[in-house]
Amino acid sequence: MFKKYKFWLLAAIGGIALSFIMVLSQIPTVHTTVKNLPLAIVNEDPTNPISKKIVDQLKKVTSVGDKNPTTLKWTTVKSNAALKQDMSKQKFYGAIIIKRHFGENMATLATATPTKPSVTTVINQAKNPTVSTAVTNLFSHMTTTISGTISKDIITQFASHQQPIPIVVAKTIAQPLNVTNQIVHPTENKVNATAIYFQPLWLSSVIISLMLFYAAKDGQLRGKNKYRLAAMQLITAASLAIFIGIMTPLYTTWLLDYHFQNFWTIALFATIAEFSFIMIILGILSWTGFIYYHDGIWHTSTFNLLWVMAIGMFLLIAKVFLSQTRNIIAK
Repeated sequence: MFKKYKFWLLAAIGGIALSFIMVLSQIPTVHTTVKNLPLAIVNEDPTNPISKKIVDQLKKVTSVGDKNPTTLKWTTVKSNAALKQDMSKQKFYGAIIIKRHFGENMATLATATPTKPSVTTVINQAKNPTVSTAVTNLFSHMTTTISGTISKDIITQFASHQQPIPIVVAKTIAQPLNVTNQIVHPTENKVNATAIYFQPLWLSSVIISLMLFYAAKDGQLRGKNKYRLAAMQLITAASLAIFIGIMTPLYTTWLLDYHFQNFWTIALFATIAEFSFIMIILGILSWTGFIYYHDGIWHTSTFNLLWVMAIGMFLLIAKVFLSQTRNIIAK
């Protein structure tokens, strides 16, 4: 019994097992170390030497962590508009913005009418949600350090003149910096969601397609009615796609602690994706075969592959022209 239906059973076992293993393999991605982490600095107060000094101090921080440290790569961006554009292109994980009149406001902290200098931190969460958490902590530490440095300088200034610190100044230097935290392109804590779903679905579909292809080639099934055989392939593929489409988001919930507002929407999309992948691969295998035994290059399998290549090229080119047309209409 098993020998007769071995490829059908292997399709189910292989697809389910591979889907589970690929989700399990994503666990280490939660703890990643980044080298040359791209960060940006925008200085909106470029002519003031105090602001320049703060920027220089920030750029001196080139690594974070004791064991296997994360290295930082700072880039100066001219304006908020340029930063917004760069963030949309996923160039930076985060940015620190030195706001206008930073140096001028800092000079008022030791007076009776102080105005706190302002800094804004920007976190690009969609770049990498896991790394963005580390960048958030890094920026928090940096702004705290800057605040401490400012407070220390003011205290030293009064001490050098042997003057008592007025109450209004004492209140100000306790927290001399206005810090605004901003998140752009939020991901709602869906860490590496695209890779976590694509890899298990794609690889399990490869295994299922190969097993269904070999099942159709099995000598015991070769004599079956071709329509019945095709129906068996479609029913098996659809059944496994539904099962894996449901189980894959369940795996991510159990193993990776992912939670979704609408589980069945995700499951339905995963099912459609899985079934589509199986149909693409199985369809190509059915036309072209899998192992090459021909002496020459020009034969039926080659022509079938050329048809597949031509269709793929047409779809790619059509997508490019369609995107251009949509952009023109939008403008």
